Amino acid sequence: MVVPDLTAGSPEGDGLGLEKSEVRLSAHRPAWVHHGQRECARARALLGGLASQVVHVGSTAVAGLEAKPILDIVACVAEGVGTHDVVVALETGDADTYEADMGEEGGLLFVRGHGETRTVHLHVVAESSTAWQDYLRFHALLVRDARARARYQSTKRELAARFARDRPGYTAAKGAVVRELLAADRDAEDAKGERTRRS
Repeated sequence: MVVPDLTAGSPEGDGLGLEKSEVRLSAHRPAWVHHGQRECARARALLGGLASQVVHVGSTAVAGLEAKPILDIVACVAEGVGTHDVVVALETGDADTYEADMGEEGGLLFVRGHGETRTVHLHVVAESSTAWQDYLRFHALLVRDARARARYQSTKRELAARFARDRPGYTAAKGAVVRELLAADRDAEDAKGERTRRS
């Protein structure tokens, strides 16, 4: 069991950390999964009963996949939980800073790090939101589907070279590919269901 240290600052070492405007991919490190578990435990402890689930997602959670060295953590909260309650709970730890409401593109975004360097992005989304379902589906897709993983990897390399100092541009372009891969996965699932019904 991972025991959270609520007084700990941003995770350091193991190649984690990226300036806010920079785009750089790093080879996956197994230690990132351990750091992700600790960050999930920490967020779970801070949010208490507000969160029904907290998971480590994104490329840092997928073995063998290059990633921006920033941990992506997603916390799911029940409908009706207010932004103020979430902000108060997370900023109690004195390390999470509320940055923005990304809506269906990522929920409430909290960041951890040092100065302009980010090591953790914590997204808080509603249980019934499309964002929550998409986070889970895309993570599962990357873990199980080598072709989707390879397509995502090659696209990220190309975009990182093109948007090396333009994080918003990189994120927007990458988002289009994520939506495309998700749509293809849903279509494949629907087609499989249709074949099953006809058999």
